[in-house]
Amino acid sequence: MAFGGASADGDLDALDRVLAHARGVRVREMPRDAPTLLEEWDPIAVRALRDALRVADLPGFVCMCWGDVVLDFFDAAERPLTTVTLHHGYSIRWDGWPQDALLADGVRSLEWLAVRGVSVPLREYHVAEQRKADNDRTARLWVAEIPAPLMPYADLFLDTSTTGGGLTGSQVAEVRAPLLAAYPDAVDRILRLCDWYAGGTGAYTGYPTHERIPAQFLDLENRADFARAVDLADDRATAGAVRYLLSWDSRKHLARLLSALSPAARRKILLHARDAESRRWLQHRIARLR
Repeated sequence: MAFGGASADGDLDALDRVLAHARGVRVREMPRDAPTLLEEWDPIAVRALRDALRVADLPGFVCMCWGDVVLDFFDAAERPLTTVTLHHGYSIRWDGWPQDALLADGVRSLEWLAVRGVSVPLREYHVAEQRKADNDRTARLWVAEIPAPLMPYADLFLDTSTTGGGLTGSQVAEVRAPLLAAYPDAVDRILRLCDWYAGGTGAYTGYPTHERIPAQFLDLENRADFARAVDLADDRATAGAVRYLLSWDSRKHLARLLSALSPAARRKILLHARDAESRRWLQHRIARLR
């Protein structure tokens, strides 16, 4: 347990009071037996790091990773004072709290390290931030393609990428009711779902969970109606149909879907496959129908 001997629980200032006694810091990578990256004994620099480690919240979570770097603090007699682990420029782990703490300004601690030659954590932080911005932009584009009657469920859809699963059976039933009411014609409904499915990343695998939601509704449609929809589909809706056919869950009944397609629709599907590997795979599956 850190300086003081007892858990600080929800005391946001507990670590800062401990670091008031810090006169030096040693920076190490994880795991704990990794070589030392940096030692700093300048009092102004140590105070700047202390300020960078001020905490905004204790939200009750624990990061699943070991952390980026370890900060071992020492007192004026160069005795070990306490240890803090940095996590991704957002949070820290300290033995005085039973949970990780969110930093008020996490990037400051990474900048403190970078100007002293330990630049990898800051570089990884910027890469992660750019990835998050790209993902957010892609999600906004995907939301913009949601059929108007389902727009009130946008947050529910996006949440599935956080929880790691698709819509539950009851949620599918709830959302499908306004979908059926707005688009009673099955072929028209399938075309709109395929158009929606074409949005987002457009990837066939490895895409965010929420991008599979249109497939959950396509799964409930009649394959003959799906075949008629592909016959009528424009380029975008056809691209969505290809995504559906190549999705992992759809492969379980792919033969039935492909067998319902007309020869012209099969050629159309092959022309809209995004890459040669997917096209060859679909060609192989179509050939096996004969």
